[in-house]
Amino acid sequence: MQKARFMDHGLLKLGLCSAAALATAIAGWHHLPPPPSDLQTVIAESAASSQSNSSRLVQEGGGLLTRNGRSSGSRSHQRNHYATLRAYREAIGEQWKATVQILDEDKQLALGTIVRPDGWITTKSTEVPDSPIDVRLHDGTRAAGKVKIRRPDLDLALVKIERSDLPSIRWNIDAEVPVGGWLASADSRALPLALGVVSVKKRTIQQELSVLGVQLSTQKEAPSVVSVVVGSGAEAAGIREGDIIKELDGKPMAKQREVLDYLRSVPAGNRISVVVERDGNDVAMQAQMMDLSRSLLDPTEMEVNGRISARSTGFRDVIQHDTVLSPSDCGGPLIDVEGNAVGINIARAGRVCSYALPARVVASSVEEMLLSASTSPDSSQAIDLATKEDGTTVQVFKPAASGR
Repeated sequence: MQKARFMDHGLLKLGLCSAAALATAIAGWHHLPPPPSDLQTVIAESAASSQSNSSRLVQEGGGLLTRNGRSSGSRSHQRNHYATLRAYREAIGEQWKATVQILDEDKQLALGTIVRPDGWITTKSTEVPDSPIDVRLHDGTRAAGKVKIRRPDLDLALVKIERSDLPSIRWNIDAEVPVGGWLASADSRALPLALGVVSVKKRTIQQELSVLGVQLSTQKEAPSVVSVVVGSGAEAAGIREGDIIKELDGKPMAKQREVLDYLRSVPAGNRISVVVERDGNDVAMQAQMMDLSRSLLDPTEMEVNGRISARSTGFRDVIQHDTVLSPSDCGGPLIDVEGNAVGINIARAGRVCSYALPARVVASSVEEMLLSASTSPDSSQAIDLATKEDGTTVQVFKPAASGR
């Protein structure tokens, strides 16, 4: 009854969320209406098309609860306020203990979900590198971990740590959260990370093309950068206007066409090495390719509301909810008001738009990955799985330079 009363009060106001995208040229996107073949252009979306989109729940107030337990917003009744999150703690039960932090030294790359007591953890693949990582458990202890297998089609990875008797997640593959139903994103502590509401019915998110996030000059044959997209992998890597791209993954790039052809071959989420010429000097960096999502087309969205997940499209079956997350908060379990683990957060797609893979998808995929991991002859090298059109799962070729 207490949970029912909590649900009935409601913590949000409904609002329409629509925005017209800005016409932007982004290297790596090659569906052109006619202009020059050496430039890739994103078509601006009209106000009419944006108005045709389904309405979404918009969070009242702002701010996130920081790890020290303080709200970064000023409104005492916002959903992520400490007192509100405490009210949800009972519903989560002990499921939060199956949540871990995936770390690079002290930087959080993602959250993870313990799926087996003997140290198997699933997380968001494109946020986690093949190199060794640290895993922080709910009790504050750390363990060395390494990715053993990946599912690029679902953006899932399995990480192994040498621990036993760990608290593992208890999926409920039959639980259905209705539109308007409340969800808590678990954290590696008793208090939820954030709360949200299911926005629309389960749906498919179409795969978009991946981009680096630079516009190349139409006046020069050399790949000269004339602008950098806000929030893109190029901006995060430090690519600047005026840079000339000289190498991608060690391959010399003398012409624009070479750059564009290579970028088209790199999936979203993968990291590439980039060498640019700047003021007569060579500057090397790592950049992450990103899906050409709606949010990436809107510079105001990116400046005001922060980063979105590099891989945020191409999911067959997702729960869309309006929880305010960051890309590094993906990979952890999603809990309903009855304490059921109904999925894991897989992408932040916008300010109030996050995606989760349903529990039945995650549970079956984990079983397939565990089976493949147990039969893999080379346990030191992560392998990739994919789903064929007939529904069967196969191991796929993994390029040598497929940085995550």
